[in-house]
Amino acid sequence: MLMVTTTMVNSQKLWMVVKRMEPHLIRNQANMEKLLKMLMIHDVASMSAKRETIPEQKGSSFRGLRIDDVSNSDIKELWSEFESNETYEAKVAHAIIRLIDQIEM
Repeated sequence: MLMVTTTMVNSQKLWMVVKRMEPHLIRNQANMEKLLKMLMIHDVASMSAKRETIPEQKGSSFRGLRIDDVSNSDIKELWSEFESNETYEAKVAHAIIRLIDQIEM
């Protein structure tokens, strides 16, 4: 049960950080949908890597986006972009994830 709570809290923290940064990100022409999808895919991958089973997360949404609505080709493309860390959205996603990790310590 602790893992479920921790994962849900981490997802909420990601969403809250993005929401607070949204005006700045939009001014810098960030593609918010792409950024949110990257974070959502990272979140799902993190859960899978930890082998957590979270029935409440199935079909969950991240600011109106649902992982079920992202096609497999989009997931592969976004994950590759996230891993390469070359685009503005990927760099922001990595920075937000590092920030959340620091908050947890």
